[in-house]
Amino acid sequence: MPDWKLHTPNGVNDVLPEECAVKKEIESTLWMVFASFGYKEVETPAFEYYDCYSGESGQITQEKLYKFFDEQGRILALRPDFTTSIARMAATKLQNHVLPIRYMYTGSVFRAEHTEGVRSREITQSGIELIGSYSPEADAEVIAAAMEAITALGIEEFSMEIGQVAFFNGLVEQLKLDEDTTERLRARIDSKDSQGIKNIVNKLDIDENIKRIMIDLPYLFGDVSVLDRAYAEGLNETSKAALENIKKIYELLCLYGFEKYISIDLGMLQSIDYYTGSIFKCYTHGIGFPIAAGGRYDNLMGMFGRPMGAVGCAVGVNRIMQVYKSQTAQVPSTLVYAEETAAGLAYDTAYNLRVNGCLTEMYIGGGSFEDAEKYAKETNNTCILRVYPNGRLTVYDYEREGTLETTVNEFLGYSGAGSEPPAPTPQDMGFRRF
Repeated sequence: MPDWKLHTPNGVNDVLPEECAVKKEIESTLWMVFASFGYKEVETPAFEYYDCYSGESGQITQEKLYKFFDEQGRILALRPDFTTSIARMAATKLQNHVLPIRYMYTGSVFRAEHTEGVRSREITQSGIELIGSYSPEADAEVIAAAMEAITALGIEEFSMEIGQVAFFNGLVEQLKLDEDTTERLRARIDSKDSQGIKNIVNKLDIDENIKRIMIDLPYLFGDVSVLDRAYAEGLNETSKAALENIKKIYELLCLYGFEKYISIDLGMLQSIDYYTGSIFKCYTHGIGFPIAAGGRYDNLMGMFGRPMGAVGCAVGVNRIMQVYKSQTAQVPSTLVYAEETAAGLAYDTAYNLRVNGCLTEMYIGGGSFEDAEKYAKETNNTCILRVYPNGRLTVYDYEREGTLETTVNEFLGYSGAGSEPPAPTPQDMGFRRF
């Protein structure tokens, strides 16, 4: 029998120091970009009542939720996404807040993915939610902030694909399709099954122009000219308004300077019960899944008692890590070694270095100085300070291959006035700040 305490469950992983440094670097960059757009950070609980995510209030099916019970027997669920929790928070706690509300977040979401092979079940997301606006300017701002963040991460080759669920919904409304037929048609369009679409629409007594649009829908993607191809005589007002909406969003994104990254895909129909208008996904080379995705969800706020427009985007930090090239090298540190009875002076030296912004580690291995040297070279410490009981200090600088004999006071800049030139400070010697 396996000793399970030595293993992690399927779908979750430990993040080791080097990976963790990259992960935090990505999160920090995303935070700075989103903050520059006026978004304020919030935190929501890691679990909520199951009712928060059940029914029409969420885009995650209940089979993918991690569920458990509280002490009263009520069903709880681990957070499968942030959007629903933030919508609940905004609707119930911010009734008098000036609109629109701009929030950002970073944290883990949990999904019980039942698929073959390795699939993450704990996912780190950073994202934004703009609540309280129905305008295309809100959609464009969220998409632009996402693209700004991606470029800030040094990812230069990517595509932001933008769709419009309301266009398809308008066609369904016009054709008076029942729920079953609508879902079958959506699935065929989503899988670009032209023959399957024809088999469904050819049985319907509908206008030939509308039939053509429905059959062509999986292939209505590309540049802005797609919108002209999608327009047909006989479209109802819902579909016409959807085309005008996505055109306006496109024009606004061009003003942001992101025209070259944008493509339009009217056949993008995932989660049509959740999203109500624009939807978008961002792809880059080397990853088969979107690195960012989002859309407009005007019905969600109403589920929590306060109807209003909302649009959001989530960036997959774990996916970004697969293509991200770290912008900063690993920061080396200094090791302080205390000779016998010099521990107090050594700790004081380490403290003064830290408050001056230097990465400083105490040697606590209990070995000789030779043992400390070996430890330093194996742990990215490029310098050792050897502290003696009488205040004498030897600095071993491995990076510059030099040695300096001084005193602790002189090294830290505590020496009094005199005719001798001042001793070099830690910064003069290139000690790293963090």
